[in-house]
Amino acid sequence: MDLTPLQSNLRMQSGNRHLLYRYVLLAILVLLLVGLVVISYYKQHRFKQLNDAVMELTDVRGEVEQIDNAIQNMYAAENHFRLFTLTYEKEHLNQYIAALSNAAAELDSLEDRDRREGNLKGLLADKTRKTGIYISVRSMMDSLMTINKEWDSTREWTIPQPATASLFTQQVRVDSITSRTETQPAKRKKLFGRIADAISNKERKDTATSSQVVKTIISADNSAEAEQYNRQQLKKINEYYNEAFRRISEGHARLNRKEYEMVISNDRLLKTLLSNLNLLKDEEVNAAHQKQLALRDDIGLKLNDLNSDTLYILLFIAGLSIAILILLWYNYRTGVHLNSARHHADHFSKLKSEFVASMSHEIRTPLSSVIGFSEQLGKTRLDGEQSEYVDAINLSANMLLSVVNNVLDFSKLEENKLTLELKPFSPGKILDGITKGLSVKAAEKGILLQTRYDFSKDTLVNGDVFRLKQILFNLAGNAIKFTSKGGVTIDASLRPEKEKLLLDVTVTDTGIGIEKKYLPFIFEEFTQAASNSAKAEGTGLGLTIVKRIIDLHGGTVQVNSTPGKGSSFRFSIPYKPAAPQTAPVAGKTAPTAVMPKVSQVLLADDNTLNRRLLELILKKIKVDFRSAADGREALELLEQHDFDIILTDIQMPVMDGLALARHIRRLADPKKASLPILAITGNVVKEDLDTYMAAGMNGYILKPFREKDVLEKITLFRGKEANTTA
Repeated sequence: MDLTPLQSNLRMQSGNRHLLYRYVLLAILVLLLVGLVVISYYKQHRFKQLNDAVMELTDVRGEVEQIDNAIQNMYAAENHFRLFTLTYEKEHLNQYIAALSNAAAELDSLEDRDRREGNLKGLLADKTRKTGIYISVRSMMDSLMTINKEWDSTREWTIPQPATASLFTQQVRVDSITSRTETQPAKRKKLFGRIADAISNKERKDTATSSQVVKTIISADNSAEAEQYNRQQLKKINEYYNEAFRRISEGHARLNRKEYEMVISNDRLLKTLLSNLNLLKDEEVNAAHQKQLALRDDIGLKLNDLNSDTLYILLFIAGLSIAILILLWYNYRTGVHLNSARHHADHFSKLKSEFVASMSHEIRTPLSSVIGFSEQLGKTRLDGEQSEYVDAINLSANMLLSVVNNVLDFSKLEENKLTLELKPFSPGKILDGITKGLSVKAAEKGILLQTRYDFSKDTLVNGDVFRLKQILFNLAGNAIKFTSKGGVTIDASLRPEKEKLLLDVTVTDTGIGIEKKYLPFIFEEFTQAASNSAKAEGTGLGLTIVKRIIDLHGGTVQVNSTPGKGSSFRFSIPYKPAAPQTAPVAGKTAPTAVMPKVSQVLLADDNTLNRRLLELILKKIKVDFRSAADGREALELLEQHDFDIILTDIQMPVMDGLALARHIRRLADPKKASLPILAITGNVVKEDLDTYMAAGMNGYILKPFREKDVLEKITLFRGKEANTTA
């Protein structure tokens, strides 16, 4: 067995592959953009490294500047110190302390960058301590020099003359003698403590000062002993002060030597400090130079890398931009083509719908004459050969009608215009009716057709009975068509599911079967099965319509097949349960139409054959009628005569059926304005049928029609007014 889908399926698959390739290309471009973002982040990191290198160069120059500032502060401190030792003005001392503080601050900022910083700060603290000592000693020396001026040892001392008074005069004088006593040295402070003491000008308290009161009583006596005593006392006093002056002179000499040593030490300390600072500066300059060289090389390499990477990125961006532009241009052209194709598709879809509706009407009109006249011919006396010819005509007409119905249904399904009508019906009776209708065809092929279901015929559901018949007729008809021996079985069950009844139907045959690789295409449009034993007939839309109608019901359909053994189609449709009714329901055989009790019928149809067929049917049932070729002629007949019902075609010249209905509803005579009007049309589109009803029609007879269809409609509307619809 061979399954041959149309070339449109292959073209659609090719288009899907192209669309897939386009999305893959777009995904690759997106990945490239992500890669560009990552590279940009990496480049940003490299730029940060370069910026850090530049900042290092700036920081190195800052260190040299700090060292220069420290040297300048040291020179300033030395100048202020010398001025203070000469003038003893506190302003110079404050400036001296401030300069030392600034130098200490500069050195503190270099604490983490130079290992020799601790040594420099130690020298600075030692200079501060020694400077404090020097100031204290210099102050003491100046005080002693002042005392030396008051007690000059170079003057000659005269011996006082003996007193003339016989009485010894007593004189009392109190002197205070200040003396210094060495005390226990204070605990030696650490480096930063000594620097702080030196900067804050604190003195070390290593000596204690005490005062001693000396009381001298001098008495005047005229005796020789007193005079001798006085001379001895004066000599002792002179010896005491001479000794004191000698000691002061020696102390002054020692202070001079200490001062000299202090100045020499201070100068040596300053030179050492400046030498070390200059050495530190040289080292920092050398280190800065080395850093500059290293950073210059590093920056050069980074800049070369950045230049190379930038070039690659630019090329990458250019290529990516070109690819994106090409893709955008291609998408633009594709979008333009798609837009144009969409407009064409919409236009063609509308033309197709109009074409299908028009062709349906145009085909149904002559087909109605063929079926109607063949039916009337079959009711005459015919011999065997003539009857065979009539049956062939009927079979061909029915096949053509099936093709037209399938094309029309497919068109409505494509446009989502197919709607389901909900009416109560018996699934069991529908199954029996389908079996009875197809049993003749199965008997002609010598196969058995049987139906089995496990529910009562009285069980009713709400749904579209016509669409269920269409599904069963297509599936069972295909099974009979492709089965040459064996039989076809229809199994059905009805089971509750939630609030609905689920109808499960399985159509099984023993035919030629379908190969597994073709099963996915079995429900596609214009797909047919062909084999040597069965000729493909129809449009190839039967299974497609079945699948879409089942989907419209919210059901499912499945197929299993084995080549050479047969196929099995199973579908499930949910229906709402319906209450039992006493009135006739769909699926029940309609009763034979009785003769309508009407006397006059107005016919309006521009097609002579259809009009002749209707006249033949009315004559057969002995009903009077008058015929018109268009709507205007029919309106004139209505004004002249009385009628019980009006049968009119829709598409007529001069005045169509819709205009005729509107004119009739506006007549002044209420009896004529309320006459039943039935449309005779080959248009089965629901929207058009609703338009007919809105124009004033009471019902319609669809082409092709048979005698019983006309009799049923006339009987239904006999004696009824215009507000009745069917």
